[in-house]
Amino acid sequence: MERLILAEDEIVRICDRLGKEIDASLKDEEGVPVVLGVMNGALPFMYELIKHITHPIQLDTIKVSSYDGMETTGEVHVQKGPDQSLEGKDVILVEDIIDTGITMNFLKEYIMREYKPRSLKVCILIKRNNLKMKYDEKADFVGLTTDEQKYIVGFGFDYHGLFRNVPYIFVPSIKDIKSWEPYFVAEEKKQKKA
Repeated sequence: MERLILAEDEIVRICDRLGKEIDASLKDEEGVPVVLGVMNGALPFMYELIKHITHPIQLDTIKVSSYDGMETTGEVHVQKGPDQSLEGKDVILVEDIIDTGITMNFLKEYIMREYKPRSLKVCILIKRNNLKMKYDEKADFVGLTTDEQKYIVGFGFDYHGLFRNVPYIFVPSIKDIKSWEPYFVAEEKKQKKA
């Protein structure tokens, strides 16, 4: 590991704080908001976050893609929409990171246009102060703001689809990446046989 970004206990403390902030924002609401997690990266964050929200909520997911491997393509495609109607509901969109702002900009416009919720708030684990940011997207609830520009792994953040299950977030070292190569070689062999 080159650098630890968030330890497991820090993530829990962040989720506790964000849960309290979300509860406070909902204290006068009578309806049941929908917490909408962005698959796959935000799922670990969403599942930890909801443990700290005491207001009744519903859960749903949306899946989009904008990455090819480790690089953003600049284009966002919806792969799975929410399973329930969001029309007239309060929605809290849960995402792992705002980096370039491209995905978040797309999601906010898409959800408002296609699903017509009553309101849409955004909760993110990490807001990166990115020099390459295309859209300066704001979030209503932010876990950590960082100047870290390197690729991060763990707690939903993946390296070619792997290591989302690591319970902390870190910048991998070159040694880490080299040690992961056997996983990719084995996966490539499986795909060639199929």
